[in-house]
Amino acid sequence: MTDLLAVQNVSFSRKEGRNGKRSILRGLNFGVKQGETVAILGQSGTGKTTLAHILAGLVPPSSGSVRYKGVETQLLSHRQNRALRSDLQMIFQDPYSSLDPRQTVSAIMHEPLWTHTLSKEQKDEHIAKMLHVLGLPPESFARRAHEFSGGQRQRIAIARALVGQPSLVIADEAVSALDVSAQARVLNVLLEQQQKTGLSLIFISHDMAVVRHMAHRVVVLADSTIVEEGPAQQIFANPRSAYTAALLQKDLWKDTNV
Repeated sequence: MTDLLAVQNVSFSRKEGRNGKRSILRGLNFGVKQGETVAILGQSGTGKTTLAHILAGLVPPSSGSVRYKGVETQLLSHRQNRALRSDLQMIFQDPYSSLDPRQTVSAIMHEPLWTHTLSKEQKDEHIAKMLHVLGLPPESFARRAHEFSGGQRQRIAIARALVGQPSLVIADEAVSALDVSAQARVLNVLLEQQQKTGLSLIFISHDMAVVRHMAHRVVVLADSTIVEEGPAQQIFANPRSAYTAALLQKDLWKDTNV
């Protein structure tokens, strides 16, 4: 099966000081197939969020390419890039910076639906159903983002990412701000969407129980590169890398903010 998203020799460097550069990512190669969940693991500072931003088309790689549905994302026209934003969604870790606090939930949720040939009434009905399955009350529709708690904002961000039935969602610590019951609800909704629509997921998380529950494959980052990749079941049962083994045992999570 052809990869929905193909990462080919992607590297990223950041300027430091007057003439210096720091390598954040080096020579990454992996793919994501339709209906597949790929988890990205690694300590804080291994470039997971930078990688997520590159995959979402928010930051260009320093070298290499990201191909989505066979098309190089850096070569898209403005209109093609807007369409990509509807079909490839990202859920950010911080619920306070990912939504415009001045916008109503209605405006936030309508934005990903601009490519859909539905009436306003049909879009409103679709949005109301998505808010309901994520445990948000109907009156949320007319309220502004700043009126909600952090956990509620994160569920709104997740609802926004899913409402347009995208092909791929990149979730960067998407459920870390939620309590246990809300987290379980969101994970179940993601799995249901995957079964119904063939949704693909890139899942960044430090919660090994969540990764084990969600992921088909795992990509492990360390020292700016991929140190291990493979089926989730295999990596959890028999990691080849000592780094991965320590990571899965949470020895490497101590005193970090991943």
